[in-house]
Amino acid sequence: MPTLTETERVGTVLAGKYRLDRILGRGGMGVVYAGLHTWTGRKVAVKLLHPELARDEVVSSRFLQEAKAAASIKTPNVVDVLDMGIEPDGAVYLVLEYLRGETLAARLSTRGSLPVSETLAILLPVLDGLARAHAKGIVHRDLKPDNLFLAIDDRGVIVPKLLDFGVAKVLGKESLRHTREGTIVGTPQYMSPEQAKAVPVDARSDIYSLGLILHELLNGKPTFTGETPPIVMVKQVTEAPPALPDWVPEDLQTLVFDMLEK
Repeated sequence: MPTLTETERVGTVLAGKYRLDRILGRGGMGVVYAGLHTWTGRKVAVKLLHPELARDEVVSSRFLQEAKAAASIKTPNVVDVLDMGIEPDGAVYLVLEYLRGETLAARLSTRGSLPVSETLAILLPVLDGLARAHAKGIVHRDLKPDNLFLAIDDRGVIVPKLLDFGVAKVLGKESLRHTREGTIVGTPQYMSPEQAKAVPVDARSDIYSLGLILHELLNGKPTFTGETPPIVMVKQVTEAPPALPDWVPEDLQTLVFDMLEK
């Protein structure tokens, strides 16, 4: 059976019930479509793994692990996974709740730094969702502004949601084998020192990454930057984070720098 291109998928139906209407975005692992459950009329988002990755059993297993990990965390602050599967042509897919709104990265690109009240209104619900994940032994490992979504519910209220548990690590499970030994997973600007050194991580790695996000929200720019990813990774391991503006309350500054301890 021939493999369809990303564009050719538009208008097709997966699993006999999910119609793919348009492409919402592309990422390193796959393409996300706006879709419709044809039986119920519910809008959904469908994430399809890139075909070349779907043929890799290790990668496809990690991709489906996103669904299993996220579906087990019952909280409004983690995107809801509705379904998943593998099509006869080898396509690997996840069906997610459809979200209206913007990523935290998009908001930062237009606003720069955020006031303390807005920063806490965004991150406190995320902390709750992350705590529930950690309680289940799940480490996200790719926390960054692109993976924090500011969803707008039917009442017009913003509900921050964690996205993309595709590189999550379920501690103590067989799925530990799904990430090849020595493979670095994550985004350099938001990596913990452990990730940068490609050593085993636990929940503290996520706390460090969230500290980087919090530092950026208050300071208006990424904590560590460099001309190449390896330079940024070295800074994550060796350099202290820059000072925060004087207007940030002292107790919040203390919290941020505690989160960013190496």
